[in-house]
Amino acid sequence: MGMIWQRVDEPSEEVMKTPAEDTKSLLKVRAWEVEESPKDMRYKAIEGWPTLPDGWALGQVAGVAADTHGRYYIFHRGDKAPPLICFNRRGEVLKSWGKKYGRPHMAKCDDEDNLWLIDDGGHALFLYTPEGELLKTVGTPGVPGENGNHFNAPTDIAFGVSGDYYITDGYGNRRVAHFDQDLNFIGQWGSEGLKRGQFVLPHAVTTDDKGLVYVADRNRWRVQIFSPDGEFHEQWTHIGKPFGIVYHEGCLWICDGTNARVTKVDKEGKVIGFFGTMGNGLGQLSTAHDISLAPNGDILIGHLDGRVQLFAPE
Repeated sequence: MGMIWQRVDEPSEEVMKTPAEDTKSLLKVRAWEVEESPKDMRYKAIEGWPTLPDGWALGQVAGVAADTHGRYYIFHRGDKAPPLICFNRRGEVLKSWGKKYGRPHMAKCDDEDNLWLIDDGGHALFLYTPEGELLKTVGTPGVPGENGNHFNAPTDIAFGVSGDYYITDGYGNRRVAHFDQDLNFIGQWGSEGLKRGQFVLPHAVTTDDKGLVYVADRNRWRVQIFSPDGEFHEQWTHIGKPFGIVYHEGCLWICDGTNARVTKVDKEGKVIGFFGTMGNGLGQLSTAHDISLAPNGDILIGHLDGRVQLFAPE
């Protein structure tokens, strides 16, 4: 039954039939069709970033993260470089480690600058210090399931204002798993389906400063928004196909590898602006999979075609 919904990979029919008389209206229903951003986002891709040691090559860059000390992380699926690589802002390697993962997915830095790595192929999440010391393992590596100790291809993690954890789980279970600040399992919400509160593919998750939980339901082209306890609030279907989503300074940033753009919206879902064009060159955003914003405003984008890009504000 799981594969039925996984084949859904498009916006709803209702959204596609919604008329839009002008660009302003189109931004509210199918913003991915608008060609010119309502605001110049003034971001520039840094050429030659990062610098890899001789003999290293990246596979699919599934996860990216940035901490408050200027450390930029990438989590990739190749076998010609360690799966986790840490860079400074100049793109120089600071640290790497080579633990074997089932299939790397997202990466996320917490408030203490420790690093979460989500292994969807290994059905587990791992918490590391910046030096690479393993602090915690959540889930049972290699064993899929659906409870507080087992996941089935988890995709991302987010942190609530009260210290709670939210894990999107994911390719197999189509749920959000909720944990308290000590990683005790509180409960879950969501099921497989197209209705509000259900998921086709809960691919990424973030929270805002009020504790609301934003879930990127990628293959249904929507962002669903919930209370901290999992009560459905609303959904956004106008932005595009959300691969990665992150909250930063009052706004949501969403990367869309299918439509090759990064879109910034306010907490009401209003599109502030976007950037990106189709292609695999410098500054182009095809296959964009994950997004992270550094405290200085830098944007890190991981691509499934083996690229990672750093965009700096101009």
